[in-house]
Amino acid sequence: MTPDAMAERPIEDLAPEWIGLKMEVEDEHGVTVGFRLGRYEKSTTDGRPVWRLFSDQPSWSVTVYGGTKLRWVPQPPALGSQTVPYQHQSVPAAHPGPQVPQYPAAPPPGPVARSAQSWVTPPHQ
Repeated sequence: MTPDAMAERPIEDLAPEWIGLKMEVEDEHGVTVGFRLGRYEKSTTDGRPVWRLFSDQPSWSVTVYGGTKLRWVPQPPALGSQTVPYQHQSVPAAHPGPQVPQYPAAPPPGPVARSAQSWVTPPHQ
């Protein structure tokens, strides 16, 4: 991916509308990680703003500090949709609910009537 094709914003601009975006960030050790944002927490440690970003699947997190840049590939707006600064992508459920068995609309066919001949195997010729 070319850097020109990516949008970059400071972590301070992070907003709930960004949840679901595929993005990448450089952590405090200089390692670049990519993920789909599932949720985030903002706090302060020793007077320094700290963000903890959680991926949607599998569950893991990365901690970053003020001044960190978030990068993502902007998605073109869908035809007929409103233009928004951050295109929201659908996010699959982190833990799908219990699976409900799907039964056919009609019950299975009942037993087939058998004749005395249906039990007899014809002789080989």
